[in-house]
Amino acid sequence: MKEHLVDLDVLAKKYQERITSLENELNEEKRKLSLVSEAITLLRKEGIFDQEKLFETPTVLSDRYKGMGMREAIEEILKSNQPEKLSVDIIYSELLKNGFNSGSKNLRRDLYTRLFRLEEKGILNSTRKKGGIKKYFLPKLEEKKDGLEIKE
Repeated sequence: MKEHLVDLDVLAKKYQERITSLENELNEEKRKLSLVSEAITLLRKEGIFDQEKLFETPTVLSDRYKGMGMREAIEEILKSNQPEKLSVDIIYSELLKNGFNSGSKNLRRDLYTRLFRLEEKGILNSTRKKGGIKKYFLPKLEEKKDGLEIKE
């Protein structure tokens, strides 16, 4: 019986230590939340923090791609940034900043689809490092796809 009492005392101490640890962790998280909430309140008072501004689309800087088809605009973006490889986000941003017009309800989805199809046709290539973001680029003039030379 004494053995069981000792075991139960050990368990009680273990659970009490766990409760204390969790209470300390909870208090630390509450402190962090309080700091973040205070920062948000201060930023709102200063007028710096407007939720809508976080999701604004980039300002149009030029009409470079206005009236262009998506394929032509994508190729122009990739040509003008060679030899750099560009992610979908960068291509999307460039389209918007340079006045690309689309009647699409979801331009980003259409861009993914177009890039996939252009890659399938061998018009552009992509690369992805382990776990990284897929980046697109135009093949070099000398590169061959399926035995056919790609010319520009």
